[in-house]
Amino acid sequence: MKTMRYFLFISTFVGITFSFNSCKKITEDQLINGLWQVENVSVNGSSTNYLETLPLYTDGNECCTYKLDFEKDNTVIAYYITYNNFNRISAGNWEATAYNEVYIQVDSFMDGTFKITQPSIKNRVLTSDANHIKALDGTPTDTAETVIEMRKI
Repeated sequence: MKTMRYFLFISTFVGITFSFNSCKKITEDQLINGLWQVENVSVNGSSTNYLETLPLYTDGNECCTYKLDFEKDNTVIAYYITYNNFNRISAGNWEATAYNEVYIQVDSFMDGTFKITQPSIKNRVLTSDANHIKALDGTPTDTAETVIEMRKI
């Protein structure tokens, strides 16, 4: 009887461990398998799109795009493209920390752990309660609630 309980305990523990790791793997695969266009970045619940602080972004007519490429080696590359020219390229790192949760550190406005929601097949919303924004260092909002909306392209 004692052996049976021990076996059941070990089996349950192994099963839970594998299920958590496989859920984390799902999050990794979803991010790696695609190039992502960032559509909107809001800070502290503001309706202003933080991307509008980037040069030329407010020109309209789809002049500018901000893209994220998550690599298998936990490198993330951020591309800011204006009028079909690379305006800025930044490399950083990322890691799926749990199912539907990712840590991202890249460029001047992403350095935090984000919860991932999936409003549709090609869209993801990343939400962090404490994202560090290097561009705002020294201000009261340099670590702020941040919501990033992105679309798989």
